[in-house]
Formats: sequence, C-alpha cells, structure tokens
Amino acid sequence: MNFLSKKIFAIVLFSMLISANVFSQHSEREYKKYFDENREIFISYGFEIFLRLTFKDDNTFTIDGFDYHFCDGTYSFLKNTIKINYPFNYIDKDNIKRLKDFGLNCDKASEIIIDIDKSNIFNKGAYISGGKVFWSDKHSEPYKEYMFEGIKCIKYPKKIRIKENLKMRKTPSLKGELVHLDYYNYETKTYIEDRTVVFKDEEYKILARTVTEETIDGITSPWYLIWVEGAPQPPDEPPSEYAWIFGGYTMILDTE
Repeated sequence: MNFLSKKIFAIVLFSMLISANVFSQHSEREYKKYFDENREIFISYGFEIFLRLTFKDDNTFTIDGFDYHFCDGTYSFLKNTIKINYPFNYIDKDNIKRLKDFGLNCDKASEIIIDIDKSNIFNKGAYISGGKVFWSDKHSEPYKEYMFEGIKCIKYPKKIRIKENLKMRKTPSLKGELVHLDYYNYETKTYIEDRTVVFKDEEYKILARTVTEETIDGITSPWYLIWVEGAPQPPDEPPSEYAWIFGGYTMILDTE
C-alpha cells in the first residue's frame, strides 16, 4: 500500500469512526430515561376532545379519549425505538382512522423513534412516528438559533413593554401579512373586532427574536415573536396566534 492509498484509507476510517460516534452519541440508558419521563403522547382536538397514548410498565399501551377507551395492545422497547405490535385490541372500530393521528399503522406493526436532540424554540426531545413529531415537555436551550416556520431566529426569553401601538405581522417584515384577532379587555370590558395591533403599555413574553436586525424610522432592532391572546372563541377557532412585532418600539423589562 503506497502513501496515497494509506492516506485515503486513514481518511475513510476516520470518517467511519466519526459517523459511528454520531449515531451512538446516546446510551440506551439515556433513551430509557427519556421514555420513563415521557410515557404519554397527547393529541388535542379542541375543548375536552383529545386522545392519549399511554405506555405502561407491563409493556402494554392504551389509547383513551376524554370519556372512552379506544384500544390497547402491546409494545417492545429497544434503545431508541418503541415497536407497537400488531394486531392489537380495538374497542371502537369506527375510530380506527384515529391511529393515523399518532402516526401508527392500522394493519401492521409500527415504530416510534426517540430523538433526544431534536429541538425547536419551545422544546427539546421528541417522539417521531410515521412522519409526525410529538414533542416532550423539556424546554430547549435559550439564546440559540432555531427555525420557526421557515424563519431563522434566536430563542430569547425576555419580557417587554410596548411603547407605541405596533402592528402584528405573520412574518418579520413591514411587508408581512397582518395578524387579525378579536380583542376583549376584561378590566375595562372593552371589545375590539379585528384587532391588528398590540397596544401601548401592554406586556408580553418574547418567544424568539430574528437573527438579523432591521432599521425602521431610523431605529435599528430585531423583530420579536410573541403569543397574542384574542377574545374567547369556539373550540375550533383558536383565540390566540403567534405574531411578529418590530422591537424598536418596545422596552426590555427582564429575563424570564
């Protein structure tokens, strides 16, 4: 083997070792710990309408709704994979399609993968089942970059006070579509239809800020992502929405 061949062999071997390390960066104990801390997958369909997949210690699982039992069966757990065995017991055959809401198959075994490192601006760690992502309750790390609806941003856990009425937008840009929400103030009993702004002196928690800054009216600042509550609505009409506001007319109060 000449020098060049030895060099290529060394590079290939090194790459294989690095790859192996990446795929084995978590021990089976770490995956088991995640599993023990996240024994349920919960799906909400509105007020008091939900399904809950629960993994039990005896290697059985159940799927339950608010006031009924849907189905149950057995599962096995190996390192980072939960295998949902087939067949399982259907209690309500009219709701077989609900299995797909959990990313599960209706006619064969299914696998749910644990991804401890998967993160967004809210959570870290998730179950991945049939292409669906079910997040854990563990908070992701602040002041790091994440993607939110295709926008690169930084998790920024601070609180702000609004200094001037600011338009709410669906994207961090003056060209962004406005957010429309009905508004009700319980203290003043004031109702505003089709609200498109956050009001002066209101306070909000920042969820994230844009990586880049923008200069508007001579003020340079990032845009902030906030969660704005609307007036009470029926269960199928969410009363709240994410909104981007320009940070130049806000005041940082503290760190959450």
